[in-house]
Amino acid sequence: MKRLRIVLVSPRIAGNVGNVARTCLAADAELHLVKPFGFIDDPKKLKRASVGYWDEIQSFTYRDADDFWERFPHDENTVFYWATKRGSEVYYKQNYVSDSVLIFGNEEEGVHESFWKNKALAKIQACRIPTSSVRCLNLGVSVAIFSFEVLRQWGKSFPFEQDAAVS
Repeated sequence: MKRLRIVLVSPRIAGNVGNVARTCLAADAELHLVKPFGFIDDPKKLKRASVGYWDEIQSFTYRDADDFWERFPHDENTVFYWATKRGSEVYYKQNYVSDSVLIFGNEEEGVHESFWKNKALAKIQACRIPTSSVRCLNLGVSVAIFSFEVLRQWGKSFPFEQDAAVS
């Protein structure tokens, strides 16, 4: 069984978290949120930001990086892909494994180096999205680009594709 998990480390903007939540629902992915947040952790705000989909997604929250690495389920088959503008590899050149974890930092700083201090860190690949003239992309856009590339490689099809083929 293939498993896609999206991790947001210290996100700052509730609207971006809501956007990512909708992407996770569309991609059948889990959402993992690592505190501290840059916004008040209010279920009403998250529900509004996700346009009402918050209750439908699989989400998990961790109090900090240590809590994440202690509780996040992974094994020797899990591969972590870190989205960073300084990544050594391009995201679409990766071969995404059946247990793929996509890690994204916050909108201002990315992933702080303290997040990586875990000694038992599994395989990780730093990946970037090539752009022509902008410094960075919106967090929600970046998550969608990576996520749907994973699904494309996995040959994932959705009900709307079947409907389109019939017409």
